[in-house]
Amino acid sequence: MARGTASARSDGDIKRKLYFYDTHLQTINMKKATIALLLPLLCAFGANAQLGGNTGSGSGSGAPKEKTKVKTTAKDAKPFTVKWNPGSLAFGKIGLSGEYAIKRKKSVTFGVGIPINREFKRDMTEERIELTNKTFSLNAGYRMYLGKKSMRGLYFEPYAKYLNYKGSGLYTEKGVGGDIYAASLDHSAVGVGAQLGVQFMIANVVTFDFFFLGPEASFGKSNATFTQVSPGTWDSQKIEQDLRDLPLIGKDLEISVNSANRTVTAKRDGFVPGIRFGLSVGVHF
Repeated sequence: MARGTASARSDGDIKRKLYFYDTHLQTINMKKATIALLLPLLCAFGANAQLGGNTGSGSGSGAPKEKTKVKTTAKDAKPFTVKWNPGSLAFGKIGLSGEYAIKRKKSVTFGVGIPINREFKRDMTEERIELTNKTFSLNAGYRMYLGKKSMRGLYFEPYAKYLNYKGSGLYTEKGVGGDIYAASLDHSAVGVGAQLGVQFMIANVVTFDFFFLGPEASFGKSNATFTQVSPGTWDSQKIEQDLRDLPLIGKDLEISVNSANRTVTAKRDGFVPGIRFGLSVGVHF
């Protein structure tokens, strides 16, 4: 009886153990299946979390954020200006000039005077002058603006220039004798100078360049010939005295007289002072 009872208990224990093992194995298999299903999702989530930590704020690793530098280029200011000096017509040329900005407040300038025949008449109380002028010129400068804006405002400009002038016409005295002289003038020079000026712009297109103070020093050659064409009395001494009375240069003239041809010739080589002023109108682009 006791043996039968022990055998029954043993069989019950074995069954319970087998049931436990079976249940445990099923649980393990379910866990494996669940892990197998969740593993790809966990990997994908981990990858997204890592990327988010690099670009987002406050990643778990504490690594510093990498900032991407974006280079931007501002639109360049208009560097060119082309100008015309209407006052140059009085001297027998079309005065054109250009300006190019090399820095925000600095520029280089270049000008050319295209020669044209231009009549000049001046009728005064004691004399009348009728001349045909023709001038060729070249000049270049380095301009420095004193304000904050590019190519506008007050400026200072040292410059160099070349000039060749030719003129011919009649010089008439209105005195008692009424003498008339045929005049021929020729002057060429190379010089340097410095000027102050101010440049304005309208709508960033139209420019007004007013240069009001420009002392200069030139070195060159001048020739002038005066021939009396009126039938009156020939007075070479009077002509010579008139030439000597010219300001600044009269005392340095070399004067020669040809009485047979009623001609007085004056020459001068050397320093010639001058001043530059005027107004130019242009287009900025």
